[in-house]
Amino acid sequence: MSGVTGVKAPRRFRLDGGMPAWLDNMGPDEDVVVSTRIRLARNLAVHKFPARASARDKQKVFKEVSAALGGAAMPCGRFEVINFGRLRKLEQHFLVEERTVSVDMLKGEGERGVACDATRKYCVMINEEDHLRIQGMASGFHTFDLWDVTSKVDDCIGKGLKYAYSDRFGFLTSCPTNSGTGLRISYLLHLPGLVLTKAIDPVLQGASQMGISTRGFFGEHSEVAGNFFQLSNRATMGAAETEFIESTSKTIKEIIAHERTARERLLRDAKLELADKVWRAHGMLCNARVLGFGELLNLTSALRLGIDCGLYEERTVEDINRLVVACMPAHLRMSVGERAAAAIEPDVARAEAVQAVFGKKKRAGRKIS
Repeated sequence: MSGVTGVKAPRRFRLDGGMPAWLDNMGPDEDVVVSTRIRLARNLAVHKFPARASARDKQKVFKEVSAALGGAAMPCGRFEVINFGRLRKLEQHFLVEERTVSVDMLKGEGERGVACDATRKYCVMINEEDHLRIQGMASGFHTFDLWDVTSKVDDCIGKGLKYAYSDRFGFLTSCPTNSGTGLRISYLLHLPGLVLTKAIDPVLQGASQMGISTRGFFGEHSEVAGNFFQLSNRATMGAAETEFIESTSKTIKEIIAHERTARERLLRDAKLELADKVWRAHGMLCNARVLGFGELLNLTSALRLGIDCGLYEERTVEDINRLVVACMPAHLRMSVGERAAAAIEPDVARAEAVQAVFGKKKRAGRKIS
């Protein structure tokens, strides 16, 4: 029987070149859709919601959820429960950057944590904004297969715990905008073609009219960087989960088509200018001595576009993704060591890390026809 391995800190953080499941570039339509996330918000019927709960209440919830996970045969394998409060701040930020937990987990108090499978593709946050946030994440345009497993995890947990549910309102959540199905479908899209052709605003406005919200690279409360946009459904009540998934997927498919049309237009009408932008980004990455993370996202965005358009062959998208992950603030500090990180400016350390990768291979001449 699958279950949990116990409440503890993770034995090993991913610093060996392995990639989070949502960024391994293995999914369909990965040229535009970086990742898909399915998330379900749930609360327990007999406990106060986290915002009103005491430390003792949260402790009880954490214990009950951990026990329920241990007694359930999960479709995605054995879960490991991580007590967030027992981690160092750096380790907490590490898990946020890998999207195993949300930014809100950093602000929380009391007993809280996350249970996840071996790949951290499927996770259950405990005592975040709600008692449970059940999520599945994968690279590329995955929707129904991701929903299938995530909903089965929800069903398994629901067999051992009684959810807060209303016949009128559906699943009850801390934030009313999540009530009903509790379902949030999010896609991280790379849309440089629409940005460069100045078509991004009307496309996003059209998506908004279809009930889609837009956020930045790190989701809620984050700004857009590197031409990455996170698009999510707004409505969670008034329809079945599959209806929300179908309508949201349809809108995303239209945006994918718009982005590919924009790239074709750039290659047809401004190929030299596009190639120049790509190779300028390459040159800056090779030679920068100070490099902020937002700037890194912007420069590597140009390389991603160059790779997808056949204008840049020095690196693969997988190389770029691995570099982006390694240069996230917490990942960077863990890779160089906290003492070394304290002795050097983060932006300097990031530039050195990028040069170590881009300095391995000299740029070859490319003929742009």
